[in-house]
Amino acid sequence: MQMRVAERIKGWEVPRGSVAIWWLGQNSYLLQGPSTVIMVDPYFSRPGPREKYVHEEAPLRADEIGPEAVFCTHNHSDHTDPDFLSALSQHWPAARFYGPAESAEAMRGAGIPGDRVTPVQAGDVVRSGEVSALALLSKTPQVSDVAHYGYVLQIAGAPKVYDTGDIMRGVTREPSLMDPLRATAPEVALVTTSPTEVEFPDFSEAAALAREIGARVVIPAHYGCFARRTFDPARFAAQVGSGGALRPVIIPYCDVYQHPPAA
Repeated sequence: MQMRVAERIKGWEVPRGSVAIWWLGQNSYLLQGPSTVIMVDPYFSRPGPREKYVHEEAPLRADEIGPEAVFCTHNHSDHTDPDFLSALSQHWPAARFYGPAESAEAMRGAGIPGDRVTPVQAGDVVRSGEVSALALLSKTPQVSDVAHYGYVLQIAGAPKVYDTGDIMRGVTREPSLMDPLRATAPEVALVTTSPTEVEFPDFSEAAALAREIGARVVIPAHYGCFARRTFDPARFAAQVGSGGALRPVIIPYCDVYQHPPAA
């Protein structure tokens, strides 16, 4: 029987100065330090018919991993999953929850105590234990139905990791989004992209975004969840190319990339 990803996470040893990045489908990530775990956009309640998903079974149960903090990028159900977040809060009373105002309202509406939910705005820096997170806009208000943020995340002593959330197509031509982002200098960029959905950067722009902010590693996001909204990440890696300053990394489903890589 294959070991569940929760068991692998619990057994994974992360050296000081490194961060382990687990990809669990769509924009669901778990970042792990030597003694800290955080989650981004955990979407594991699996509502609706099973055939709508690439993987019918959710990779994590709410009782398996206790995070220091949970960051939601925006209030769409595949990024702010009230059912899973509520169950997570019940199993792990020390966990803290962060997101834009609409996500925070959904969290409180799902029964998460208000003193454990913190609404964030663009430019806010929040700290929880060994974790710091800078919230940055991912879409201009003119193209957003709700507030969309990305986060520059850092576990103490480890490199910065930027998760774009559902960033807009045309972001590289929008100084109001790019200027604050360039100043953050993350080493790893987790970039929502799509070859077909015009809401998001295509492969070329996603690669350009990562280069412009000085990332050394770019990892594609927002696929491998919905059967009708997925793509082959190898095509993205081919678009980025090899041999340059920016390196594409494809994390297999429920697997891990550690940065810097182990010697």
